[in-house]
Amino acid sequence: MMRRWRLTLVLAGLLAGAGACGDGGGATPAPEERSIVVITLNLEAGVPELRQVRVNAHLANPAMDTDLYFPTVPAGRIQSGATLALLIPITRSGLLDLIVFGLDAGGTAVARGNGQTTIAVGDRVDYTISLSACGGPCN
Repeated sequence: MMRRWRLTLVLAGLLAGAGACGDGGGATPAPEERSIVVITLNLEAGVPELRQVRVNAHLANPAMDTDLYFPTVPAGRIQSGATLALLIPITRSGLLDLIVFGLDAGGTAVARGNGQTTIAVGDRVDYTISLSACGGPCN
């Protein structure tokens, strides 16, 4: 049986402008006041071993760009099928652009994938992003 990691990125504080990742320090809305985007990672053949994921999230209106890392410190191997959840305040809506980088144990981006989904305000969206090995530097 493949070991699956449950990855959770709490974006509530970041998308609200707090600029920090974590549990939100009590300043985040109650769970029923959040929109959730659950991303499932599909690792294509040839992707080297991943220890960390970097997510670049972009929201056009109001403008927001942020890079988040999960886990915050590289850990065990991340398997295909791993999931991460983006918790977003219901005050944010629209299209969410996502660029996901898979990082090796040294923090080098060795895989990349991207996608776009619409935030379902106050609800959950499930989205799959395929990560492909980078032939050279991942940008």
